[in-house]
Amino acid sequence: MSLFTSFNSGVSGLKASQAGMNTAAHNLANTKTTGYTRQQNILRDTYYSNIKVTSHGTQQIGYGTAVAQVRQIRDIFLDKEYRLEVSRGNFYDRQLTTSQEIEDILGELEGVEFQNSLQDIWDSLQTISTDPQSVVNRELFLSNAESFIKNAKDVYQTLVDYQVNLNKEITAQVDKINSIGEQILDLNKRIREAEASGLENANDYRDARNQLLDELAEYTYYTYNEDHNGNVRVFIGNAPLVNDARSYHMGVERIKQEEYNDATQQYEVKSVSEMYNVTWLDNGYSDVYDMETAYSAVRKTDTGSLLGILTARGNEIANYKDIPVQPVKSDYIDDAGNFDETSYLLACNDFEEKLDKYNNTTGNSILTQIQAQFDQLIHGLVTMINDAFCPNTSQDLTGISGVDANGNAVNLQNGKYKILDVVNCAVGTDDDMTIGTEVFSRKATDRYRVLTIDAQVYGKDEEGNQIPLAQEITNADGSKSYKLYVYNEEDEEDANTLYTLLNLEVNPDVIEDYALLPVKLNPELGETGGYNTKVFEDILSKWNEKFAALDPNNETTYTYAEYYRSMVTALGAKGNTWQSMVDNQQKLTESVEDKRQQVMGVSSEEEMVDLLKYQHAYNAASRYISVIDAMLEHLIERLG
Repeated sequence: MSLFTSFNSGVSGLKASQAGMNTAAHNLANTKTTGYTRQQNILRDTYYSNIKVTSHGTQQIGYGTAVAQVRQIRDIFLDKEYRLEVSRGNFYDRQLTTSQEIEDILGELEGVEFQNSLQDIWDSLQTISTDPQSVVNRELFLSNAESFIKNAKDVYQTLVDYQVNLNKEITAQVDKINSIGEQILDLNKRIREAEASGLENANDYRDARNQLLDELAEYTYYTYNEDHNGNVRVFIGNAPLVNDARSYHMGVERIKQEEYNDATQQYEVKSVSEMYNVTWLDNGYSDVYDMETAYSAVRKTDTGSLLGILTARGNEIANYKDIPVQPVKSDYIDDAGNFDETSYLLACNDFEEKLDKYNNTTGNSILTQIQAQFDQLIHGLVTMINDAFCPNTSQDLTGISGVDANGNAVNLQNGKYKILDVVNCAVGTDDDMTIGTEVFSRKATDRYRVLTIDAQVYGKDEEGNQIPLAQEITNADGSKSYKLYVYNEEDEEDANTLYTLLNLEVNPDVIEDYALLPVKLNPELGETGGYNTKVFEDILSKWNEKFAALDPNNETTYTYAEYYRSMVTALGAKGNTWQSMVDNQQKLTESVEDKRQQVMGVSSEEEMVDLLKYQHAYNAASRYISVIDAMLEHLIERLG
């Protein structure tokens, strides 16, 4: 190697050292810059010259050094772990926030508002049971009944309003995800263009893109990969958010309830909710998230604040019908004592199917679960009170026909029907001694379909005694007519028939005329003028009986007072669990971020060491050039 060539080696050393100092200075200047990744120079040999080849090896002389690349110091595995933990923490934070909102709605943080409503109606029932003749006591009972229903409807409606109002947050987060996708696509293009020559890495653009990927993890879990051109492809589930060519977009639309039409063999829209669902607009996929399956840490579906909102909110306004009820064997034993095992097993299979659906939908959402539980409490309480004032009996009415209130002929099909027990029911204090007046009514459905029939029909009571089933009416001309009160059953396919909070009110007829409240003894019992205290005794007794399970996965049942307290306690326990999970996720995220910063973060001390190292290397290269210069000068002067 000539001395002139040696100059080039020295100059390459100067350039490499200068580049190293520039990189160290750039790192120091960005010590406090959010999202900045420490950079490092990678040096390589330029080329070699073979000066001698022997059987033992090859002797080579190097011609200097060069900067191969300025790389970022990141750990891709720590990046992925950090983004997963951030995403998971935000998911559970949304569950915690929603549970706290529900506690506020129920009034359990500042007081016990709805608990007081329960207590008030209990107190008024006790009062009226001691003196049902008192008009004041009846007015107090009905007044408390109105307050009870109003407060219950306020709680339920506030839960529904909270569900719908989450549309704003959902829309905002969808827009943010779309914006991040577009920015990542733009940075992909910038990085691709900057690195096309292969001479440099677009590290600052890469920092901006990594910061966007960190931010995206707050909203949704995703997977990603980088191709050889520097493009990052992002996927949410199996659907692309960003690919090589474009960014895809999410949108929101109202949730549609569909049912299958056997005639057309197609799904048809049954109803449209006010709540939003998140769908893909332009990549050929439909729903962004599967809302029919419970969230799972294994499947990583407990991630992202957007999915957290959707999960906590649920996909429907729930009621008591969404909680499956486990079959009871005694219900499948007929009057002769025969057990219908086939029907019981079919009912058990149906229960298991409904339970699985509950666990994946209603029970998977804290809002819909509370709605269903709260509605179940109200449904149980109002039907229990109604059944006490208007007791029903189940009778076989095969072949019975009559005329309804609208003059339409009605023929009852084969089978048993629930009808008003006209013998044992209480009657009103009005002159007509009205029967069948319920306290809590459905807005669009009467309690009974009253049929006028030509002759009395008879059935049997629980002891097997023959009893009349229709109310005997003496007309003005002395003739007799008979009224059969057929109970309008609740049908889960028709919301108007359900005793659910969106459909409940205190019977307007009773509010208008307190005398219609059935509190007197039925003349059919052979007693007149007295008051039926048994109605209130039955209500007070059943109030303290177990009536329903809070969770269909658990066979533990509760009384009405226990049910509400247990519901609130279970809500608080879930909130505490989610608070612990949020705290643990925060600690885990901070731990992973500390590890990330140890790799990618800028250390002032390390960069100062690098500055000194490259400064010494620069000085050494300068000294090397000075020596070569002195040698050349010596040779030229001596050789002339």
